[in-house]
Amino acid sequence: MNSPHMDFSLAPRANGPATWVETVLVTALVVGIGLWFAPHDPLQVHGDFPWSLLAPLLIGVRYGFVRGLLSASLLVGAFFVLRHNGLAAYAAIAPAYIVGVLVCGMLVGEVRDLWERRLQRLQMANDYRQYRLDDFTRAHQILRVSHDRLEQRLAGSDQSLRSSLLGLRERLRAQPGEHDALALLADPILTLLGQYGSLRVAGLYRVQEQPKKAPQLTLLASTGVMDELDSRDLLVSLCLERGELVSVLEEVLDAGEHTSVSTLQACIPLIDTSGRVQAILAVRQMPFFAFHERTLSLLMLLAGHIADLLQHDPQVLQLPSADAQHFTSQLKRSLIDVEQHQLSACLYIFELTRPNDELARLFERSQRGLDLHLPLRNARGNDCLLVLLPLTSAEGAEGYLTRLGRLIHEHFGMNVDFESLGVKVLAYDLEAAPQRAGLRNFLHNECGLNDQQVAV
Repeated sequence: MNSPHMDFSLAPRANGPATWVETVLVTALVVGIGLWFAPHDPLQVHGDFPWSLLAPLLIGVRYGFVRGLLSASLLVGAFFVLRHNGLAAYAAIAPAYIVGVLVCGMLVGEVRDLWERRLQRLQMANDYRQYRLDDFTRAHQILRVSHDRLEQRLAGSDQSLRSSLLGLRERLRAQPGEHDALALLADPILTLLGQYGSLRVAGLYRVQEQPKKAPQLTLLASTGVMDELDSRDLLVSLCLERGELVSVLEEVLDAGEHTSVSTLQACIPLIDTSGRVQAILAVRQMPFFAFHERTLSLLMLLAGHIADLLQHDPQVLQLPSADAQHFTSQLKRSLIDVEQHQLSACLYIFELTRPNDELARLFERSQRGLDLHLPLRNARGNDCLLVLLPLTSAEGAEGYLTRLGRLIHEHFGMNVDFESLGVKVLAYDLEAAPQRAGLRNFLHNECGLNDQQVAV
């Protein structure tokens, strides 16, 4: 606040008795110096230049109109006093000197006051901008500190959908062979869903069908206080009937009228690819900023993937290979993601027209975390590798293929590519063509596979 750029005044402000004293003293000093050096014409009325005029000019520039006029009036008064005392040079009145002194004092003082008012307006505008800058700086500092804390909080964790689902899959694989996966993983599942939905009060309920009765709902895990859930609740009954996410409208929630409809804000089913609802996530309270379509769609997406990890459909269970069952289940889930949530997924098949064990091992080492590989032999008698890239756009799939090409160059030489190794590459973008008939035609006709290898 004390920096030079904050000082907009031309001279000290004209306030206080000291300015009046200084005006009188400076004017008296000019008259006294004139009497000392030129007693016959102390005011230089008849000289080459009226040096006494410097007094009202100096006072007018320093203190403004009023004090400049006072200084000029004092000089005029001194002229008449000297004339009254019999100074011969001032016997005749000099109107030009009197008028000139008064005009110069007033004019210079008025110009000074005009610039002072302009500078005051500029200073007020600058003070306002400085206030806004300080306010913005404080907000920026708070945001930066908040961002740094968030960055430190997330530095050691991977928050992507792929890594979250991969971690849940690893926990599922670590469970014993004969186990109730849903009951054992209820807390991790609710933690994962709560992390992406910012859930405050919610519960995960198992759905058990009963003949000729309403489904039985059993609480497995909860965040906050959740009681037993009534299957006759409107949101719960619609969720179980339709097998899809059901939520209260934001307008009803804002008006506080949702309690007359249901005690919940949203109900999300854990439904697998076969259409069976294994559990429901009942949300009683979540932040307003998170209660929108994007967050709810994300929760529905995660719930569907979790349901696939817990249970497979009968069509998949008919496949002879456990790897084929898992691959087919994830392929169906990717189709659902594309159809219902407009997410991306790509499917590659690498057909080896010539046996090459070293290349097969290279493909195996190139597998990423959530990608799925399924080695098969097609109807043409060639070894094939099906690669599913869930949650991967067409650009990401091109990057995957480019990385494979770079690995081949590093391993086999710069002049070697897929074609020279006898590898036929076929790609299918599930986002561009999500119809099951098109995918089935690609697998059966173009790739040479059958329903006993991949069931779609």
